[in-house]
Amino acid sequence: MLTTIGNATDFIVHRKDPSQYKFVSTEIDADLKSDQVLLKVDKFALTANNISYALVGEALGYWDFFPAAEEAWGRIPAWGFAEVVRSKKDSVAEGDRLFGFVPMSTHLILQPDIVSQEGFIDASLHRSKFPPLYNQYQLLKHNSLYVPEQEDLWALFWPLFMSAFVLNEFLNENNFFDTQAILISSASSKTAIGLAFLLSQNQNSQCEVIGLTSSRNLSFVESLGYYNQVLTYDQMQLLPSNLSVVYVDIAGDGDVLSTLYNYFHNISYSCLLGATHRKRRSSLEINSILSDPRPTFFFAPEEIQKRVQQLGVNGFHKIFSHSWSQFLLSLSEWIQIVSSTGKTIIEKTYLDILAGRSKPNQGHILSLQKGEH
Repeated sequence: MLTTIGNATDFIVHRKDPSQYKFVSTEIDADLKSDQVLLKVDKFALTANNISYALVGEALGYWDFFPAAEEAWGRIPAWGFAEVVRSKKDSVAEGDRLFGFVPMSTHLILQPDIVSQEGFIDASLHRSKFPPLYNQYQLLKHNSLYVPEQEDLWALFWPLFMSAFVLNEFLNENNFFDTQAILISSASSKTAIGLAFLLSQNQNSQCEVIGLTSSRNLSFVESLGYYNQVLTYDQMQLLPSNLSVVYVDIAGDGDVLSTLYNYFHNISYSCLLGATHRKRRSSLEINSILSDPRPTFFFAPEEIQKRVQQLGVNGFHKIFSHSWSQFLLSLSEWIQIVSSTGKTIIEKTYLDILAGRSKPNQGHILSLQKGEH
């Protein structure tokens, strides 16, 4: 017999058209299976990165992390904080607070395995095919880096900065492909900002770091001080055409990519890391017609796994933690946290980010736990 303890609320979107969305309510099954835990999702970050998860959801399996009851619909993954409210796992206590991959929902059931003071992995069968990064949950009561006042910054930046960090390590390992400049599209995005920060700290690189952005965000990106130069997309051709470049494509804009390949004669390396320009022809659509070197998809979880194997968990954690701490110190100079609860504000925030209307100096932290509007 099904025993329920109330209703869960999920924000779901159409898997083929993210502009279609709705809130659905389902009963929470209180009869957990052995070794399962029920989480209350306290809050999560919503950024352009989450939109990228939706856009590549079919190709990279992002819809499969938190399946929706309706086949054509899905729950967009996010990064956030949750509390264990019911546990059938001896080593995970009710009241434990954790950080990790969560749906845009009020509740989530996990199956913790390989539990330590640092955290655990979710061993739910449907998640066994995914990279470890997405299945790891950090238990915070013994985490030396955890500062409660920094929770919002963690949710907004930790996963994005991790991607930027391993890309920077990859570029450094390859001596930045002996290029003169690194061009980064969607320069106002949080992933791009993290990468530009890391590149600006690298004393070994002689590359100029150039940000490409919209005219609307130009002054903001310039004010960061992380880029040597900032140009709007239509100013790209102010650069010398014989400049040797690495291109980091976070916009995922096929028109920008095509212009870049047609203009620059010396592209040493090109990678795709995001898809913030949703309404434009995607970079993936034109990949097959580009000259070499064609853009490669930089899948950060695989690179993280490689680094952990090379350095060990503690070694990787040490070098990442140093960079992360330095980055956190710089954030207070420009980031404005916007914390909101309830369906109405989540709907508005989602549509703003989907349409590219969100302000680059703002970070949105959302919750469905209150404000049933």
